[in-house]
Amino acid sequence: MFDIKGWVRLGEDEDQRIRDGHLWIYRNEIADKGGDFSDGDIVWVEDSKQRKLGSGLVNLQSLISVRMLSRGASDPFTQAIFSRRLDEAVSRREHLTCDARRLVNAEGDLLPGLIIDQYGDVAVAQLQVLAWEMRKDFVIAEIERATGAETIVFKNESPSRKAEGLEKYTEVVKGNLDGNVTITERGLKIQVDIRSGQKTGFYIDQRDNRKLVLPYVSGKRVLDCFCYTGVWSLMCAQAGAAHVRGVDASKAAIDLARVNAEANALTETTAFNVADIFEYLQYLAATKEKLGAIILDPPSLAKSRKGVPGAERGYAHLNRLALGLLEPGGVLITCSCSHHISADRFLEILMKAASLARKSVTHIKIGGQPEDHPSLLGLPETAYLKCVVLRVL
Repeated sequence: MFDIKGWVRLGEDEDQRIRDGHLWIYRNEIADKGGDFSDGDIVWVEDSKQRKLGSGLVNLQSLISVRMLSRGASDPFTQAIFSRRLDEAVSRREHLTCDARRLVNAEGDLLPGLIIDQYGDVAVAQLQVLAWEMRKDFVIAEIERATGAETIVFKNESPSRKAEGLEKYTEVVKGNLDGNVTITERGLKIQVDIRSGQKTGFYIDQRDNRKLVLPYVSGKRVLDCFCYTGVWSLMCAQAGAAHVRGVDASKAAIDLARVNAEANALTETTAFNVADIFEYLQYLAATKEKLGAIILDPPSLAKSRKGVPGAERGYAHLNRLALGLLEPGGVLITCSCSHHISADRFLEILMKAASLARKSVTHIKIGGQPEDHPSLLGLPETAYLKCVVLRVL
């Protein structure tokens, strides 16, 4: 199943990044190849002097053509290593008592291209690369063995599958999934739509960041932009906000946010609306609305390096509009989930937004990924999530 079928050789001076801990080899870094391998197989990776750097999953049709699995010449990847890494990843999360948690974070757990999330007794996996799709029966058996999940769902809707030449699909591969799954976060009952929802159904990675807003909303009027199914909104209401308005472009998400508000008896202090966020913020600016706190949790605005300049303009515009709507002492909780924009660069964009809004702004806190979404030190692309808390003076 994990036999090595061939090799790829890197061009001159293309090996240092891999030696430093990076796991991705790009197509233009490969100078030569050999052996009887097909896309989805495992190959040796050699430097320009034919020294083995390790083994990895290969797909020459993808811009990321190899994802490293092992290092050196004497430790090729095996089924036993897969099982051990999966068990170790699950074990590292055992102390987390939350209903929703990530069990495997792809490269961050040395299982590149594989994500496994847990919602109660339901495991939801994303096979982001061809190699795991080719071995999906093995992956199902391993998830069942390691987690004991009664239901396993493949939520293979990630945009990265297109680069791998894979179709998108969602499939219940074990057990039954009847309707939504209910989880609890900070005492709130939240319905998660695994089949049709975003990511694996829920934004698990914002769990710690959602706590950052709570000290600043008591008695405030709060606007929650890109609210999805309303968790930030409901937490603000639970923390004593005078009123919270959640806005999202998805009607399905807003419908579920209203269901969640009803289930937690928070309908009197929350309202949810379907709207384009940029247009809605411009409307509020035109009506000279002032708010005590605003949450900005947009989808990734930079899905590729080519899209970074446009994304930076979008983030600056979005945050300028939000800062202009805050009353003196008001707080902005603003996020970016694009790995193409670093934390330092995001702060620079926020500085520009404050300048454009002609506001004096202090930086209170910064948050990132929770511990079940570890980033790999040698692979900065795995450190994608930024959450910054700002106050208008």
